[in-house]
Amino acid sequence: MKTSRLILLFFSFFVVSSLLSACSGGVGVATSWPGFTVDPNQQVAYLSDAQYVYAVDLSNHTQKWRYPAKGDAKVTFYAAPSLTSDGQLIVGDYNKVLHSLDPATGLETQGKQWPFTQATDRYIGSSLVKDQMIYAPNENNYLYVLDHSGNQPVNQLWPFKTQAALWAPPATDGKYLYLAAMDHNIYKLDPATGKQVWASGDLGGAMIGTPAIGPDGTLYVGTFNSQLLAVNSQDGKVIWHAPAAGWVWASPVLVGDTVYFGDLNGTMNAVGLDGTVKWSVTPDSTTTHRAIVDKALVVKDTLYFSSETGALYALDITNGNVREGWPKQIGGKLYTGPQAAGDLILVAPVGLTSSDKSSVLMVALDSSGTQQWTFIPPK
Repeated sequence: MKTSRLILLFFSFFVVSSLLSACSGGVGVATSWPGFTVDPNQQVAYLSDAQYVYAVDLSNHTQKWRYPAKGDAKVTFYAAPSLTSDGQLIVGDYNKVLHSLDPATGLETQGKQWPFTQATDRYIGSSLVKDQMIYAPNENNYLYVLDHSGNQPVNQLWPFKTQAALWAPPATDGKYLYLAAMDHNIYKLDPATGKQVWASGDLGGAMIGTPAIGPDGTLYVGTFNSQLLAVNSQDGKVIWHAPAAGWVWASPVLVGDTVYFGDLNGTMNAVGLDGTVKWSVTPDSTTTHRAIVDKALVVKDTLYFSSETGALYALDITNGNVREGWPKQIGGKLYTGPQAAGDLILVAPVGLTSSDKSSVLMVALDSSGTQQWTFIPPK
């Protein structure tokens, strides 16, 4: 498998050398790409991009606010922000700080324990917000748990430590947490106590995505062993595994009786709940840098996914055929997955500039792929 240079540079910056011992790649400056979250009720997208977090008004594609007011070259944001039920926007940065912002104004939360500064490394993944608690994975191997005031529970089992970095939030079935780690393990945790219920044991490869949970409790997760695994949530045992053409970075998407996931080879896969491969498609097979890094979006009978080539694809979910008139070349690189906002599909490119050389941070298309607007932050 030929993994793109940008992926390798980003990966090599963070991961211990032992994890890469079997892989080729160079050492270079760390690179990241944006993460964003859509609030359909408020018609706002919250975008983490480089030195800032933006609130983008989707009704007129303008900036509502930007945090901080003045950027700091030492502070960058990567993880998609998370909304809490009591009106906070939680976002971590590369400077080891977890922030709480007012979603309406972008101002820092006052009068509480925020910001949270006890982590010793970067926040790569978003936080899971569930039942008045915040579960924040950190590059330092810890899953931190905070209440909405920014306090840690008085419990020696929290925070929970794994043996390698955590790049994605846990999944939850409403009762337990399921944490996929780069130490090749999935951990089942009791959120009330922080107690480990089980650890899966070595599943053959690092895991970066959040598991999808099936209706019967089965966990579906991709690995850097080029596999999709189905794992029993009762005991952590592997039920089956399906092959992929490359490392699986993206979180899988479960719709009906099918799991959809992309890999760093640029292949999009559809696998049944019994492990049967329904279809696998590599629509840009002639291009080297074609990685699919983030999760796909399914809207009705169409699956949308972004590619390192800068293209947004639309496939028929039943057979993987590319929809007529697609793909749409957005430009730059697309590492962040598409998201729906009403009738719009939003993407956040890297390295895309307008005719006057301004950075284009978000592009909105309709379901047919016609561009509706772009977001360019004011200077």
